[in-house]
Amino acid sequence: MGSSQTELGGLSGAVVRTIREPLLILDENLRISTANPAYYRTFQTDPENTLGNALFDLGNGQWNIPELRQRLEQVLSRGEPVEGFEVAHDFVPLGRRHLVVDARRLESGGDEPPLILIALQDITALVEAQAELQRSNQELERFAYIASHDLQEPLRMVASYTRLLARRYQGKLDDRADKYIRYAVEGAERMKMLIQDLLAFSRIGSQPVTPVPTDTDRVLDQVLQDFRIKVQTTGARVTHDALPRLRVDPSQLRQLFQNLLENALKFGGDAPPRVHISGHRDGAWCHIEVRDEGIGIAPEYLEQVFVIFQRLHGREQEGTGIGLAVCRRIVERHGGRLWVDSAPGEGATFHFTLPSAGS
Repeated sequence: MGSSQTELGGLSGAVVRTIREPLLILDENLRISTANPAYYRTFQTDPENTLGNALFDLGNGQWNIPELRQRLEQVLSRGEPVEGFEVAHDFVPLGRRHLVVDARRLESGGDEPPLILIALQDITALVEAQAELQRSNQELERFAYIASHDLQEPLRMVASYTRLLARRYQGKLDDRADKYIRYAVEGAERMKMLIQDLLAFSRIGSQPVTPVPTDTDRVLDQVLQDFRIKVQTTGARVTHDALPRLRVDPSQLRQLFQNLLENALKFGGDAPPRVHISGHRDGAWCHIEVRDEGIGIAPEYLEQVFVIFQRLHGREQEGTGIGLAVCRRIVERHGGRLWVDSAPGEGATFHFTLPSAGS
């Protein structure tokens, strides 16, 4: 054991000993002069094997992490603090641990050399929980993809035969039979929409995102071309400003616009739908708005509309409750945010942020 040992007294020592997270104080030679009880508990060691030793010699060099050493040396020489530095390492006798390291220089005053205060946070449980959640989500996405994909063929057969029944026997049986046949046809068509939307939702999570500089106006114009018949039949008016270029996956951006425009036209109210799309660049991000003058959304449902299978309206309105959930997944996979401002009877404005492609 080395000779450099210091046990802080007074208020400072009491504070260090009381903190529940592991704390270390290093001298100018990066030797441990103080360790609090939480450090000894967490790393299952004692003062005899800790104090006076160089940090990087502990546990047969288990702390000898080159980037950490470099960062701590910069703390001493330049006063640059270490904030949120993550370490994933094998620590004897703990095994694999994930730690967050924060470090700051302490000025001793007078001619005394500075010290380093190190705070250690063990986030192993959080990292493992996140990894398990990711694995679980991937398995659920794969199940949803396989289930929805494999259900399409038998459903196609059911839908074909129910439509055949409707054509052949409509009006030839009693009113009750006609009603049952209509219910069967409507149910098959609705199930077809649900499976197709579920398949689209699962694909968003399973397919890789390939961001490239994208002409947003061009993508939107392609979407509007696809909607031209629906726009004409509903008497809708869809306008847009010149939009900033985005760094996104073009196919997913197209789907995002398709779903938001479909939503705006679907809930346009009694008057012909009016939709305007605008956007601006804000540093490394772009903020896009899709504003309609439709029926609006009550405040308590502004977050619920993005939850999969959530429907705020009855079956007289088309849809499966998946479209906006797909939108949010697309935006979040690009690192952005999607939210809505609205009030009943006052329309809705959907906002999303996506990475900018520059000028």
